[in-house]
Amino acid sequence: MNRSKTQLLRICIALLLFSLYLCPAQSQTPVINATEIAKVLTERSEKFVFHIADLVGQIAKSGQSQNILRELEAKADNHQLRALVYIMRAAVLYYENILPDIDKMEHRVSSAVKSEMLALYTKAMNEAYLTGNDRVIAQISIYYGQSCHVIKELELSVTYTMNGIELNEKLGIENSPIDYMIVGEILYKIREYRQSVNYSVKAIQMWEQKGKDTLRMMWTSNTIALGYHRQKKYDSAFIWYRKAMQLADELKVNVWKGIISGNMGQIFYEQKKFDTAVSLLQLDYSISKKEGLYDNAANSLQWEARTQLQLGNISVALNQMREAFSLLALIPDVQYLRNTYYTATEVFKAMGEFDSAFYYNTKYSALNDSLERVVALSGIAVSKARANDEKSRYSIQALQKEKETQVFQRNILIAAIVLLGIVGFLVITKQRLKAKLQVERMEQDQQRMQQEIASAREQLNMFTQNIVEKTSLIEKLEEQVKSKGLSDEKHLLITELSQQTILTEDDWIRFRNLFEKIYPSFFQKLKEHSADITIAEQRMAALTRLQLTGKQMAAMLGISVDSVHKTRQRLRQRLQLSSDTNIDEYIAGI
Repeated sequence: MNRSKTQLLRICIALLLFSLYLCPAQSQTPVINATEIAKVLTERSEKFVFHIADLVGQIAKSGQSQNILRELEAKADNHQLRALVYIMRAAVLYYENILPDIDKMEHRVSSAVKSEMLALYTKAMNEAYLTGNDRVIAQISIYYGQSCHVIKELELSVTYTMNGIELNEKLGIENSPIDYMIVGEILYKIREYRQSVNYSVKAIQMWEQKGKDTLRMMWTSNTIALGYHRQKKYDSAFIWYRKAMQLADELKVNVWKGIISGNMGQIFYEQKKFDTAVSLLQLDYSISKKEGLYDNAANSLQWEARTQLQLGNISVALNQMREAFSLLALIPDVQYLRNTYYTATEVFKAMGEFDSAFYYNTKYSALNDSLERVVALSGIAVSKARANDEKSRYSIQALQKEKETQVFQRNILIAAIVLLGIVGFLVITKQRLKAKLQVERMEQDQQRMQQEIASAREQLNMFTQNIVEKTSLIEKLEEQVKSKGLSDEKHLLITELSQQTILTEDDWIRFRNLFEKIYPSFFQKLKEHSADITIAEQRMAALTRLQLTGKQMAAMLGISVDSVHKTRQRLRQRLQLSSDTNIDEYIAGI
C-alpha cells in the first residue's frame, strides 16, 4: 500500500522516539517480579538514572503486565517512584496497544487508550511537582512531551518538552538532540518559525559535537531551511537546503533529494526565477510519483503549474493542475488540496473561464479559512497549556509547602521563635510566588489577546479581499455575456451570480464582529459623535476606517460608486464636518 509523505514522517518520528525513550532494550538479567522491579527503580532514582526501556519491555512481554503494575504502584512509597511507575504504565499501554500497528496507514490511536495515557502522564507530572526536584520534573516533562507527540497531541507535546528542556538548561544538564529536533518540528507546524529554527540549530550543533547522525541531521537541516524559507530569509534557507541535500546524497535517499529540490524550487518561484524553479519542481514530482508519495508529487506539480502560468504556458499549467487533483484523490492532503484550489483559480482566470475561477476560488477560501483557524487555535492552545501547567505546578507545590508548614507548627512549643520565623518566610515566599504568577498570567493573557486580534485582522482582510475578488469575477462574467454567446448552463450560472447580494445582513454581522475585535470601541465612539447615525452610515464609516477605495466599498455593499459618494456625503453631514475637514483622517482618529 502506498503511503503519503506525512504518514512516512509520522511513523519515522514515532519509532525514533519510542526507540529513544521507551523501546525495550535487551537485559542480561530479566526482571519481571514487581519486588525486583521496585528495587531497580529505587536504585536508579537515587542515582537520577531515568532509563526504564528494559523494564517496560519485560513487563509488556510478561503476559501479566496489569498484575505487575498494580503491585508496583502499591510498592511506590515516594513521589519520585510513583512518577516513574505512572510513566511505565503509560509506556506499557503504548507498547501493547499502539506500537504493533504504528506502520499501518489505517491505524488510529484509540481515544480510550489516549485518554488513559494522558491521565497517567498528568499523575506522573503531579508526583514530579510534589518532589520539588527540578531534575525529576524536567525528565518527567520530557517523557510526557515526547509521548504526546507520537499520539498527535502536539500542543501538549511542545509544552512539556520545552518545559523539560528549559529546566535542564537551567540546571546545566545536557538535553538529547532528539528533544531539540522534535520541538523544532512542532514549532514549525504551528508557525513559530523563529523558535523552530533556534531549537533545530541546537540539535544540529549537538550532533556535530557528540557524533554525526546523518539521517536526523538531514531531516533537521530541512526543517531549519523551511523555517528561514517561511520568514523569507532566502539566503539562509538555501544554505540549509544545500546542507540537507548533501546529507541526502550521503544517505543515497532519492525521495528526500526530491523533497528538498521541490522546496528550493518554491523559493526560485518566489524570486521569479521560473526556469530554475521548473526544473527543481519537476525533479521532486518525478521522484515522489515514482516512490508512491502521490500527495507530495501533487503539491510539486501544482507549484510547477503556477510557474508554467508565469511563463505563459497556460495549456501546460491546465494539464498539470488536473493531474495534481488526480494524484490527491489517491492520497488526500488538505494543505496540498488548498494549494491546488488556488492554482486552479489562477489557471482559469488566465484562460478567461471566470465561472470556473469563481468555483475554485470559493473552495480555496473555505478550505484556507479552516486551515488558518486551526493554526491560530494551535498557537493559542500552546500558550494556554503552558499557563495551565505553571498554574498546576504552583498549586501543587504551594499545597506541599502548606503541608510542610503544618509539620513545623507541631513543634511550636519547642522552638516558637524559630517556627515563627520559618512561617513568616514561607508566607512572604508564597506572596512573592503568587505575585509572580499573577504577572505571568497577565502577560500570557495579553499575548493570547494579541494572537486573537491578529487572527481576527487576518480573517477580516481575507473576508474583505474574498468579497472584492468575487465581485470582480462577477463583473467579468457579465462582460462575457455582452461580448460573446454562452451555453444555457453558463447563462443560468451568470444569472444566479448576478442576483446574489454581495453583502447580506449575515455578512455584515460577521464583518462587524471581526471589525470590533480589531477596533473594539469604534461604533460606540461613532454614536457618541452622532447618536442618530444610521446603519448604512455606520457601515460606510467602518469601510472608510479600513481605507478602502470607493469602488471596493461599492463592491462590498452591492451599490454603485455614485451611491457610495452620496452616502459618504450624508455621513459627513451627520458628523457635522466642514468642507475643509478630511473625512478619512477624521474617522481614522475615532
